[in-house]
Amino acid sequence: MSDTLLYLSSDDIGRIGLAAADYIDAVERVFAAQAAGRARPGPKAVVPVATGHAFHAMPGTIAADGLAGMKFFGVVPGNPARGLPNVCSLVVLSDIVTGLPACLMDGGWITAIRTAAMTAVAARRLARPDSETAAFIGCGMQAHSHAYLLRAVLPRLKRGTVLGRSPERRDAFAAALREMGWEVRLAAGPDDVLDGADVAVSTVPEYPGWRAFLDPARLPAHGFAAGVDLGRSWLPGKYGAFAVVATDDIAQSRALVAEGRLKAPPDFTADLAALAGGAYRGPPAGRVFFVFSGHVLGDLAVAAALYRRAVEQGIGTELPR
Repeated sequence: MSDTLLYLSSDDIGRIGLAAADYIDAVERVFAAQAAGRARPGPKAVVPVATGHAFHAMPGTIAADGLAGMKFFGVVPGNPARGLPNVCSLVVLSDIVTGLPACLMDGGWITAIRTAAMTAVAARRLARPDSETAAFIGCGMQAHSHAYLLRAVLPRLKRGTVLGRSPERRDAFAAALREMGWEVRLAAGPDDVLDGADVAVSTVPEYPGWRAFLDPARLPAHGFAAGVDLGRSWLPGKYGAFAVVATDDIAQSRALVAEGRLKAPPDFTADLAALAGGAYRGPPAGRVFFVFSGHVLGDLAVAAALYRRAVEQGIGTELPR
């Protein structure tokens, strides 16, 4: 039995140096493992505090890697005004045989990167491979991570259209896109941002008085939309514009639709296990909606990849048990 527990801070994770493709491949492998019965999510627990403000616990196992784990996180919509992230999280990994905790790590980067990696896995199969223009609705952490990872699976992406409520965050995101080599256009409004977009990514946090405002019919007929914000930005009366509706986990998403938390049609064409495991093959004809709430297997896939590399490189702090 080890007498220590490895702790990885956000700085440690930044030093590990995995590439975009490493994160995407790790997430794809774990959902393929789920399709093969070698990875399992557990029930998600949620404790609400106020509108958009809640604490979540998400457990799961990856038998293929010999690990179990959990992400615990709070979602606090007022945090950006405090200079803090909207989502604050920790991830713990344990040995699946002994149950001993093996690693505790900051979950901020993991949350950002696993979500974008899940979208990238879906986009690899459901978006047009020659996509060149992406619309970003929302300019926070998830917009940044999606801009980074989507290019790994859609390498011809070069134009970004940006819409955000905060001029400061919008301009900062536009500047970051330009630094990554994107051509950037600031959208005049919800309709303008979708015109000509091969890919659209909505990442707008919930706030009091929220109303849906994106019309999928404004997307080109081949457009791929990622509803990273639980789909809340998209007009529910216009779901018929989508030929395919995919998600991270069909059973989980159906339950969330029934509860009113996931804004999507109740019937799904495919999920990430079907996509990664090969049961569903694209790209399809018509517009695609990839709408999801987040999945612990994505978190654990990224956490496991970081943990393995940290051990190889001797990164992190050994804490006494």
